[in-house]
Amino acid sequence: MIDFKHSVIYQIWPRSFKDSNNDGIGDIQGIISKLDYLKELGIDCIWLSPIYASPNDDYGYDISDYYAIAPEYGTMNDFDQLLFELKKRGMSILMDLVANHTSTKHAWFIDAYNNPNSEYRDFYFFKEGKNGNPPNNWLSFFGGSSWTKENEHSYYLTSFAPTQADLNWKNPQVRQEIYNVMEFYLKKGVDGFRMDVINCIDKKDGLPDKNPEKKGYQFPDDYLLNGPLVHTYLKEMNEKVLSKYDALGLAEGCLVTLDDAMKYTNPDSKGIQMTFHFDISMLGYGSLGKYDFRKFYRFTTSEFKEVTRKWQNAMQEKNGYVGNFLSNHDNKRHLERFGNIELYYLESAKALALYNFTLYGTPFIYQGEEIGMTNLKLDYSEWKDYEAINSVQAMHDMLHVPLSIAKKIGAYVTRDNARTPVQWSNENYAGFSSVTPWIKLNPNYIHINAHDSMIDPQSIYHFYKKLIVLRKSHEALCTGKFIELNKDHKSILCFKRINDEEELLILINLTKQAADITLDEKLDGIELLHNGLDKELRRVMKLAPYEAHIYQLTKKEEKVKVSLHSSKYRV
Repeated sequence: MIDFKHSVIYQIWPRSFKDSNNDGIGDIQGIISKLDYLKELGIDCIWLSPIYASPNDDYGYDISDYYAIAPEYGTMNDFDQLLFELKKRGMSILMDLVANHTSTKHAWFIDAYNNPNSEYRDFYFFKEGKNGNPPNNWLSFFGGSSWTKENEHSYYLTSFAPTQADLNWKNPQVRQEIYNVMEFYLKKGVDGFRMDVINCIDKKDGLPDKNPEKKGYQFPDDYLLNGPLVHTYLKEMNEKVLSKYDALGLAEGCLVTLDDAMKYTNPDSKGIQMTFHFDISMLGYGSLGKYDFRKFYRFTTSEFKEVTRKWQNAMQEKNGYVGNFLSNHDNKRHLERFGNIELYYLESAKALALYNFTLYGTPFIYQGEEIGMTNLKLDYSEWKDYEAINSVQAMHDMLHVPLSIAKKIGAYVTRDNARTPVQWSNENYAGFSSVTPWIKLNPNYIHINAHDSMIDPQSIYHFYKKLIVLRKSHEALCTGKFIELNKDHKSILCFKRINDEEELLILINLTKQAADITLDEKLDGIELLHNGLDKELRRVMKLAPYEAHIYQLTKKEEKVKVSLHSSKYRV
């Protein structure tokens, strides 16, 4: 199995990573051409977002054939070559497993739709409507009803896009088909799977209305998320597939609860090894997610620290495990949310990187994050993201939000923010392609790009390299305990990572204001890394905006030895 507690994992969203055949779309050969770049950075494993055949209504998360590669990305031979080239460099790969739903263009669904007696009918949720309305009042994740009309009387469940039909995991044939897909890729040499919205696979029996006393569509939360059978299915998946190949299971789940995440990943549960949580990325959002604007996207540093504390402590208390990330393909890039690109671009990018790499849990890097890529404000006509387009319309139609305001909200949170092409150089089309890319390029590629970052020793790229080396050089950063200090400080996150061999102290000012912190005790140590200037460790530390440090502390017994050795009255 991947040594996931000692690994650094890099997410590739293939459509925007690197184009090799000059059609404006990233592809597998483009990925192969950049493997040496990733190896040089220090990456151990890539997580490859979907490359399966797909009509691309949701860019690969609507799969029409699990056993075929999307033509725009290449062929199965290209994929086999990618596996070979990864193994040659000692790198691993996680495939994206989309098992909650298929595209409505998948052969299973087409047969079920066209033939009422099809064996695949029970692979999905077909249900009679009620009084000319959908079978229940569930709200889709992408806005509007969770049901798509089959005919005058019948509907099928589509919890995301209308072309993503939910699979019925209570049908053992469905589960076996998914396990067959997994085995197909594991036999090829894949090292594990990141499992998309896997906590949605257990729907409440009977699919009843949610809050039937209320008008309008209702978000089904506990009727759809983290159902009691999710863990049962994950345990079965591990028993039948993952354990046989010593493969890693990584769960991604909408609104995953802390208790469920710990239960899914506790080794005693014999399920999976790792999960993501979204509490950091949800800061400033309402309870329904990123299009819930009731908090006006505002949050405090204290809330940031509280989420960090909650998950770090839970892992230690309940023996669970999470992957840590700040950006991914589903969320806007993190620098503008948690940092300050106008005044403290380099400082905040490095401070947030240090945060992500010094927590307990496996650090994930999203493509372009290591060079400080930022979000791009796209005009509505330039959007490609179905979720954003549909959610804006739903806000207008259902909540009567003026369309101009709904579009501003959509522009702020759209997934397109994170999906602009990787900026490889300051050449035409950012070195991503030699033709106009499928989505607009961020014009700041002229001064934010990988080529220039690799030359500049003070760049964000080189700071990431140093962090990766540091993490691999200090076991305490991989498996040591997390102990927070000065919990009530309003600006600075202060914590230790400790094991029997060493203690490390991390200080991060998470704000754009200078701040002082008086440590709970006098500590001595040497500085391992900082994002500004060297600073001696003192009882009172004065930190500039987004200033961050990591120190290796001198243990008390070591201080005693030094004191005895230096005294003129030696023992």
